[in-house]
Amino acid sequence: MRKHDFPFAAFAIFILTLVLMSGCLRFRLLSLDEPTVVFERVVFCASLDQKKGWAEPIGEKALFIKGVDSNVYSFLNLRDLHGVHSLFWKWYAPSRRLYRVTDKISVGEEGKIFERYIAWDMIYISEDKESGAWTVAVFMDDKVIAVKDFEIK
Repeated sequence: MRKHDFPFAAFAIFILTLVLMSGCLRFRLLSLDEPTVVFERVVFCASLDQKKGWAEPIGEKALFIKGVDSNVYSFLNLRDLHGVHSLFWKWYAPSRRLYRVTDKISVGEEGKIFERYIAWDMIYISEDKESGAWTVAVFMDDKVIAVKDFEIK
């Protein structure tokens, strides 16, 4: 071996060693976190405009009158919903008594991201419905995402 061939031979052996060792090494690719579901808003209304699998609240308000309004809808907007989640509502009467708990519903779809997602629940307003400030709590995956009050007179 000539004297000036040594650096090239050492470099070639080094590269060959790296190539052989790379078969034994595993590199973990960094995975990007999925986007976080964004809670946009919860509003109350007396009715919904439902068209072609979509709905919008009509006349958002927080005061409902017995004999005038027949329902209270709790309407929820989410953004960037990815994967499958559970959603449910708890309705509290002015006496702070738990009036109603909805069944958990499944929202979203595995492997899909929804830019905008809506859901709602409602109660009927009867003459015997307790008057005063009501509270609605909305839960996603068993965690509170919204608490909002409305009034029935």
